[in-house]
Amino acid sequence: MTDFPAKRHLYLFQSFNALSYWIILGTPIVLLTLWLGGGSRAVGIVSSVMPFLAILQIPSTRYITRLGYRRAMLAGWTSRTMMILGFVALPFLKNIWSSNNLVLALVAILFTWSFLRGLANVSWFPWLRGLVPEQYRGRYFAWENIYVQLMSLIIFFLSGLIVGKSPTAFRFSIIYFISFAAGMASLFFLGRIPNVEIPPHEEAWGPILPAVRHVFRDKNYRRFLIFIFIWTLSNSGFDSFIVLFLRQESALSERMILWLGAISSGAMIAALLGAGKFLDRWGSKPVMKICLSAILIYLCFWMMLAEGVFKPHLWLLICLFIYNGMVKATIWIATWRLLFVTAPQRNSLMSLAMFNTGVGVFGGATPLFWGFMIPQFPTDYFHSFGYYFMANMVLTLLALMMLQKVREKKSAKTWDVALALLTLPMRSALNLLCMLSIFQNREKAQEDEAAEGAKAAASTKALNSDNCSGRS
Repeated sequence: MTDFPAKRHLYLFQSFNALSYWIILGTPIVLLTLWLGGGSRAVGIVSSVMPFLAILQIPSTRYITRLGYRRAMLAGWTSRTMMILGFVALPFLKNIWSSNNLVLALVAILFTWSFLRGLANVSWFPWLRGLVPEQYRGRYFAWENIYVQLMSLIIFFLSGLIVGKSPTAFRFSIIYFISFAAGMASLFFLGRIPNVEIPPHEEAWGPILPAVRHVFRDKNYRRFLIFIFIWTLSNSGFDSFIVLFLRQESALSERMILWLGAISSGAMIAALLGAGKFLDRWGSKPVMKICLSAILIYLCFWMMLAEGVFKPHLWLLICLFIYNGMVKATIWIATWRLLFVTAPQRNSLMSLAMFNTGVGVFGGATPLFWGFMIPQFPTDYFHSFGYYFMANMVLTLLALMMLQKVREKKSAKTWDVALALLTLPMRSALNLLCMLSIFQNREKAQEDEAAEGAKAAASTKALNSDNCSGRS
């Protein structure tokens, strides 16, 4: 694991924070939307609210220098956690309000929660950049994501057990109370993370547009932003629409869909155990190129499922969720690591706010667009979800082409990284065999040493007996 003073409280904060927000933003909120009477459009709106409100991060840079990173995060996260109580109460209104009113109330609560998050979240990445030394960032993001995915794994299994095969208002309410309790625990650890002084060269008090233009003049960072925006168009809301697809096209229950998510989280944890050190050694860009190529294969399988080439058998879905979990976890931490490398050092508040805002805008527009468009597609030639998967394949290919233009210092060639990945199982097996051989040789040496000691002791005893006989 990494070695810097703030790591313990950072990991604890992120663990409980993840336990809270996976319920708000993950599969449980999609299942709650459908249970309240919403359809694909409602799922699209719910999936887009939080990303859209990330646009608040650019104007909020103006007050971060006055409040400081830690104070801004504490204020926003405290207010945000209080809003979760609205989710706790909402399921009990199902038999009182109409479906439209229930979905509208759900969106309103989620809007307020996301609004408060958007105001404060701009301070998180600059704060983290000051806390985590550059040489530890790959490993830090890997271990952070291990804890995050471990919480995701717990919440998927726990939600599946609580919701069961026949969801009720009380069961959904319990899930969101767990989210509230975890949010309060995360605040406790957030308050114990040491503050970082805001660098004097930050220009947060200047006009916003000149600051944006100044950051966008950095050619390499501009290319990285274009890449990440295209990738966001492809990736955003995908998991939500997979849940919708499985509910419509398979006989899987809510519990089984949640447990598929848990399996994916378990695969993420397995991938993250070695990904951080691997990225610090080989660099982010070549690993991301391999991951994007792997995602193209993953999308092909979903396209074939939509078109009926394969049936959505449980064993196939388990394989797809494991595959996706391993690839997605790796590309996430590689992207964050590349972000910290390419973002201009001067005015990092604005450069990182532009990243979060762009991801938020495109990430919010994408599920909203597809939520309204999927039901409108003609089904004469392709399944309505077939158009969605094809569009994601095209966007992923464009993102791969754009990534090629981004420069990263200290990164290896893609072929060398691919070769290292292909030979990793063999090298791991050889290392294991070497360790076993060393262990066996050590045991044999100890046995030989013990046998020689016993022989020497027997010889000494015999010699002593002879001496005693001679004296007699």
